[in-house]
Amino acid sequence: MEGKVFSEQTKTVVLSRHGAGIISQYVLSAEQELILRRLDTDKEAEVRVVGQLGSHGESYTYGVAFLDPGMDLWDTPFPSMTESEKEASRVLLQCSSCKVREMVQQSDLELDVYAVNQGIVRSCKRCGSSTIWTRAAADAGGEPVPLENKPPVPEESAAPVETPLPAPADPAPAPETSAHPENRRKHVRTKVNFKACVRTHTFGDDIVTCEDISRGGLCFKTRKEYAVNTEIEVAAPYAPGTPDIFVRGQIVRVEELKQERRFRCGVCYAKS
Repeated sequence: MEGKVFSEQTKTVVLSRHGAGIISQYVLSAEQELILRRLDTDKEAEVRVVGQLGSHGESYTYGVAFLDPGMDLWDTPFPSMTESEKEASRVLLQCSSCKVREMVQQSDLELDVYAVNQGIVRSCKRCGSSTIWTRAAADAGGEPVPLENKPPVPEESAAPVETPLPAPADPAPAPETSAHPENRRKHVRTKVNFKACVRTHTFGDDIVTCEDISRGGLCFKTRKEYAVNTEIEVAAPYAPGTPDIFVRGQIVRVEELKQERRFRCGVCYAKS
């Protein structure tokens, strides 16, 4: 999440036909892609981070899912799901941004991540970005999208990675890139739409809307007027009542949005 390229020797805490639970000393973000390699066989698999499952000291546990649904990294036969298990995995989720609902069949990893965080980051076709999804109330408005037959993990892994990356995700800040080209163009930005928490001595905890995120930083909108070079801590995505992880950063750009009475701020993660 701080933009560092890294390699570490780690271990799994759970195996799944869809991926695994792994331990990392690094702060990772949902939808981030990694390469997982078995040390005993040298077999590799591309995975995406589904979300955080827990933490202990300076170690974090994450659920990761294979990008290739046919990947067999573990060489282990897994029992087929029973009809009751399939039924229990079908849940009606709602996008926290546009409120669209979808009936999805969550994998065991996604169910675990949701149980821990009471929400999950997934791609929203209507928003055109990755947003936080929660379980929809039975009487919520809107028509749910029917459950698709394909497993959810490969479908969702492709959308947030392949769709946003070919073009700039957020056209609004483009006129100001000339002022900080090294910050705006060093890393590919992914358009998102979820809440983040910005922590400073001046404003305390400020709940903001995150617009895009990259390895090097993020962009958010707020009603607070931050000064350039302000040192901050930020948790993105943020959900009240859950174990959020804050990382250090610095405000490198501030744009006043007069019509919205808000400010758009660009953040560069601190080097550690």
